[in-house]
Amino acid sequence: MSSLPVQQHSAAAPTSSIRLLSARRLIVKIGSALIGDPETGEIRGSWLETLIEDVVRFFARGQQVIIVTSGAVAVGSSHFNHLDRSLRVEEKQTAAAIGQVQLMRAYERSFKRHGLALGKYY
Repeated sequence: MSSLPVQQHSAAAPTSSIRLLSARRLIVKIGSALIGDPETGEIRGSWLETLIEDVVRFFARGQQVIIVTSGAVAVGSSHFNHLDRSLRVEEKQTAAAIGQVQLMRAYERSFKRHGLALGKYY
């Protein structure tokens, strides 16, 4: 499980691993820095694919996974890369709308490669 690390502390490692393996539901928070390339604003496809492979393994063990993702503004901001200033509020809102669509499409494509669909209970 390369993209969902368990915090490793010498005395707590077995407990943390057991808790992760025995959990019925996992909530995974993905930050902007993980999902989007900071230089290009593009979605890091290979990283996302690795994450989804991990999620598929959790599903196979009977675990439910809820993904909470940031990154919509970061991904959508690439449409404003010609500006030499910070984005105004309305530009950030537009970037978020554009980025959210791109993120959901990327998640959908990645899940589909594994025969899964978004928003379905497995």
